Amino acid sequence: MQILGWIFAAFAVLLLFSLTILVHEGGHFLAARWLGLEADVFALGFGPALWKRKIGKTEYRVNAIPFGGYVSLPQLDPSGMAAIQSGGDVKNAAAADRPVPPATWWKRVIVSVAGPFGNCVFAVLLALGVWALPPIVPEELDFGGAVVGEVLAEKLPDGTEREAPAEFRPGDQILSVGGKPVTTWLGYQHEAHLLSVGDRVEVAVSNVFDGATATIDAPVVPDRRGYLHVPGLVPAATCAIEAVRPGSPAERAGLLAGDVIRSVDGRRIVSNRGFVDAVASSGGRPLQIEFRRDGEILTRTFSAEPGEPGEGEKPRYMVGIVIEPRFLSVRPWEEFRRPLDQLRGDASAIKRVFEPLFRKRRPGELKKLGGALGGPVAIVVSIWYSVLGSLAGAMAFIRYLNVNLAILNLLPIPVLDGGHVVFALFRGLTGRELPPRVLNGLVNLFMGLLLAAFAWFCLHDVWQLFLRGR
Repeated sequence: MQILGWIFAAFAVLLLFSLTILVHEGGHFLAARWLGLEADVFALGFGPALWKRKIGKTEYRVNAIPFGGYVSLPQLDPSGMAAIQSGGDVKNAAAADRPVPPATWWKRVIVSVAGPFGNCVFAVLLALGVWALPPIVPEELDFGGAVVGEVLAEKLPDGTEREAPAEFRPGDQILSVGGKPVTTWLGYQHEAHLLSVGDRVEVAVSNVFDGATATIDAPVVPDRRGYLHVPGLVPAATCAIEAVRPGSPAERAGLLAGDVIRSVDGRRIVSNRGFVDAVASSGGRPLQIEFRRDGEILTRTFSAEPGEPGEGEKPRYMVGIVIEPRFLSVRPWEEFRRPLDQLRGDASAIKRVFEPLFRKRRPGELKKLGGALGGPVAIVVSIWYSVLGSLAGAMAFIRYLNVNLAILNLLPIPVLDGGHVVFALFRGLTGRELPPRVLNGLVNLFMGLLLAAFAWFCLHDVWQLFLRGR
């Protein structure tokens, strides 16, 4: 069954990635046909064709390498950029050489922008789908922010321990890191790595139990992958009942396996240890337990009973349940529920990448940001795990990917759609094309840079995901 699940996940990854390429290239294709331009080839993937069929003047292809795709539009690119974008396909390059009237500059702008626009439309549809499906993050797991569940000594590979900063307490909600607001535990971890200066980072917290606020100058240390983090901080976790002991106070009160404990005597439970300590120190007095069952909030009041004391120890009070922690890790594409918030969050993620280029940077921030970015391998792995997690999670990641691809493709870089827009605007403003030698030189230069970046990110992903720390 597990093998079948993996086969299904692999098929879903291929399908979802292909849909992303299809809507992008489909945007170019439909806009070109609407404006009366010719389209020689519409292809999914690169390399030799597994299937092809000519309908009218357009040849439709499914190629062997399933990552990517292209549409050959000779009137959009009479200078031969289409040959480069089509992976050096001789047939397509020849099509670019035949005498066809070049498109006007404004048609070229519309066709170039139509690809990213297709990704945006697809992202909106996916956002609506995610909103219509059950929440990705169950309500009982949502602590409303990055909340510290426990503060523990961190065990090191050599068997020694590293103490956590004494200023942190269970229940601390992390509000900002280095002055930048954070709303999820993953966001806190990301900013702690990026915004640390030397071996310190500033963390602002507000405790959910007593409301006390503090700004902590916390130490940071590298983990096995080289990411900097504050040692000893464990994220909040729900306290789920795994089993109820027959004849125990919990069974007599009606608690069942699967119930999720929310609070004891009105105090929110943010870790298993918090619940165990609350019961153990009760001294047998009545406890009011609030818990969630099948989406409904219920309460029960009952008293713990003393268990068998250890040698020289006082009896610890117990209610007769086995509990398991459930940790919450909200990924950037799963944070929001409303469609507009989803899209805004996706755009802000890529804004965070370019932000250091336009403001005063902390020492080493750009280097750490480059090391934290994921490339093609990380994207495929993320789609894989999202598909294995839930349909809504997979849709959310593809939405996130489409928004990011739309923005990146509009950058004014040759071989990207934004480069086509710049060349078309140059034609519209000056009345002439860029000299072919200049155009081809720019295209070859940036194609080489993009291929080098692609290779670097692939190697970086493999190192970070599979090799580093072994």
